[in-house]
Amino acid sequence: MIKEALPTTLDLNDLSSSSANPIIRIADFGCSTGLNSIQAIETIIQCLLDLIKPIKQPQIGTLEFQAIFNDLPTNDFNTLFANLLPDRRQYFTVAAPGSFHSRALPSASLHFAYSSFTLHFLSRPPQEISDESSLSSTTEVVQAYSAQFRRDMDAFLSARAEEMVGGGLVFIVVPGEPDMVHDSQTTIGSEIELLGSCLGIISKAKVESFNVPIYFPSEKELKQAIGQNGFFHIERIQTLDHPKMHVTFSTLESRSLYLRAAFEGLLHRHFGDELDIDDLFHQYSLKVAESPFFLKPESHETITFFVVLKRKMYVEN
Repeated sequence: MIKEALPTTLDLNDLSSSSANPIIRIADFGCSTGLNSIQAIETIIQCLLDLIKPIKQPQIGTLEFQAIFNDLPTNDFNTLFANLLPDRRQYFTVAAPGSFHSRALPSASLHFAYSSFTLHFLSRPPQEISDESSLSSTTEVVQAYSAQFRRDMDAFLSARAEEMVGGGLVFIVVPGEPDMVHDSQTTIGSEIELLGSCLGIISKAKVESFNVPIYFPSEKELKQAIGQNGFFHIERIQTLDHPKMHVTFSTLESRSLYLRAAFEGLLHRHFGDELDIDDLFHQYSLKVAESPFFLKPESHETITFFVVLKRKMYVEN
């Protein structure tokens, strides 16, 4: 996807004119600890090198690259950096711990931003749903989550706008929903309910106060949030139909591991020692085994969007 998008959205003149010895900075926001982040960074760098090769301007030949890995301070950056291979690395690396909903880098220092399967995680559950008397229907709950997503998306884009040079590119991969699908119809919504049904030994009040900070936007919501922010042009937004881009798993183990990776930290913070995490996901696996709905790709309504944004030049703001 990045290989296809870069040649049509990148202005190489911007790279070559930034300084006599330019450093191109690429950041992954929400990098986690896996190899996907490294592969994305290296793909962007290799694409840039391939695009630059035919150009004979001497200043472009002096380009250097810096890769910036951002995630919460609790992220295991040691594991991430242990996966870097020095013999093939063509860039310098740095960690930038902190929330991707706020500034992480100096002003006008970033050329490329990347964020994959992170922006559906909200900074917090909507404040409205903590007060049960303020919301009277499922529709109002969904609207509260939608509003929180817009606030968080605006915070993310505003932070990146401060950090990026004019003309800089943002690549976003985010799970979402078809425009006409309600939240209660999605697989993830049903799956969270199934996981919640395994919390039987926890007090009802404690369970009911656990609100998952996740929201899957529609394409319409994505476009509205980006447009309202105003700092970026939408260069491309497309729904990914490739099966590998859908969050589907064919085995109980892979399904359970995926959900545990996503929710274990949240569960620990909310329930503490009251909850036996191992037993919770064991019970969850047993329930999935009884109902193979979640292991069938055709049962999954969640889709994936690929978005390319270009930072407007500062005179346009």
